[in-house]
Amino acid sequence: MRIWLRTRWITVLAAALAAYTALTAAAGDTLVDLPSLGSDAARPLVLFAPLLVCMGLAVCLGSRLPAAEASGSRPVARFDQALILATVLATVVVAYAVAVFLDARTANTAGRNTAFLVGLMLCARRTAGHQVAAITPVAWVITMMLIGNTGGNGQPHPWTVILLPPDHLPAALAATAVLALGVATAPHAPMLRDTA
Repeated sequence: MRIWLRTRWITVLAAALAAYTALTAAAGDTLVDLPSLGSDAARPLVLFAPLLVCMGLAVCLGSRLPAAEASGSRPVARFDQALILATVLATVVVAYAVAVFLDARTANTAGRNTAFLVGLMLCARRTAGHQVAAITPVAWVITMMLIGNTGGNGQPHPWTVILLPPDHLPAALAATAVLALGVATAPHAPMLRDTA
């Protein structure tokens, strides 16, 4: 377990979680005007907080010892799955706490969006590799900001997930389903090749 903790660079993930917490608390309900092809709707600043966690997890899960993990008897894949779920659960708790204690209802979307984007990243990691996985959440957020609206009224399309309001049940169910799929594929992700 100690070797797994050192190999996975847990400190990087802890720093990402700390930055996520700080940005979620600082952003709260703050809206910013961002470029969009559909309308001039302002977007919540907290939309970017999940990207910090996704990058931390990408680094953490990408730091592996392929030969040792392939031949070892430890359940490394289960450790990774537990780490992913614990990380997402922590982000949901932080987002809910910020929404309640700072009265910032929009901040509550950060936890749901983290679950969705982490699941998306893990699915991309399984199908396209580590490099593509690292940029997939960023690409999703940028694309949804650009084309996620219906017409000029600023209403988000239902498939955007991350732009939907915090009490949107289908978005929460979609985020949960994508996370579950991503966690299920995590043990089957290709390992990085040894560079030596």
